[in-house]
Amino acid sequence: MNSYTFMGLDDVEEGEKISSPKKTFIKRAIAYIEMRRQATQVSRNNITIDRAGAHERLVVAYFTESPMYDEKRFRQTFRMARPLFNQIVNGVTSHSAFFQSNLDYAGREGIFPLIKCTSAIRQLAYCVNVSFLDEYMQISERSSRLALDHFCQDVMEIYGPKSLRKPTVTDVEKLYRCHEEKHGFSGILGSLDCTDWEWF
Repeated sequence: MNSYTFMGLDDVEEGEKISSPKKTFIKRAIAYIEMRRQATQVSRNNITIDRAGAHERLVVAYFTESPMYDEKRFRQTFRMARPLFNQIVNGVTSHSAFFQSNLDYAGREGIFPLIKCTSAIRQLAYCVNVSFLDEYMQISERSSRLALDHFCQDVMEIYGPKSLRKPTVTDVEKLYRCHEEKHGFSGILGSLDCTDWEWF
């Protein structure tokens, strides 16, 4: 099969001159095919992401033996104490395969579990735009949204049965004791209108 047969010109013999209309048709067909080939190629703007660097900066800032920021700054940043944060991250990481370390499709180290959890917690704590997290934590908008979805689902599965149930008598007594120790007067819990609400 010669190249002319491939182009749909079966009646053209090898070495035969092609008439001008056929030549124009072939040129246009080739140009059209090349244009379509270029148009269908996905143009990706590859951005170099420094996942390991972002993870290292986060660890140095908040999670080393002597972190850059103290406990007060940690509470301001994450809206919770460091032990609670660590408990949640460890619980979610052990519960869900999504939050465990893995390799991405290119064979590189994937997004670190701490980065995924931090992204989800920052979104919940501050209603942060996910494009901000892209720059700060080197995590894409899509990955941030996925992390938030998985994080919320996993937290509900892990802590929902205990934390979202109706308080028991022991829970109420503990709340009374803690409140009295901190504020010096008791009975305030009973005056709250929301104690009769049905909690999920």
